[in-house]
Amino acid sequence: MPNHDVHWPVGTASGGAYALYMSYGQPPCHVIAETLGGAVGGCAGGVLPDRIDTPDSPRHRADAHTMALTGAIGCIVQQNLPDWQVWLRARADEFARMGAASTSGIDQFLFMLGEFFCRFLVGLIAGVLAGYASHLVLDFFTPASLPIF
Repeated sequence: MPNHDVHWPVGTASGGAYALYMSYGQPPCHVIAETLGGAVGGCAGGVLPDRIDTPDSPRHRADAHTMALTGAIGCIVQQNLPDWQVWLRARADEFARMGAASTSGIDQFLFMLGEFFCRFLVGLIAGVLAGYASHLVLDFFTPASLPIF
């Protein structure tokens, strides 16, 4: 049975890779911020099902591990993810424009942080989705597998 020591590195790699894929066409510095967010989100998503359904036995799987529920939620998130990313990237671009127009060093720094946070969040959302999926895939191939409902 995969445990925390397996789920977090696989989730981190899955989240980072998916965020990198979703950042295709962005400038390199934006790709780095999104991939970093994806890795962090993947790490969190990779262990999230076991945080929801506490692993008190090898057959601990309940709602957070069901194929029907997580599949439906995953489809909804996957379908909306591109729109959310476009919206967050637009906010990041606004912060970048405001920072470039500002003459105050502190304002420029704060706008830069806002831009980075939005780009990080773009990757974080994708990373959580991929990390959660990686957890379910790993658990599916165990003897206990996953419950359908």
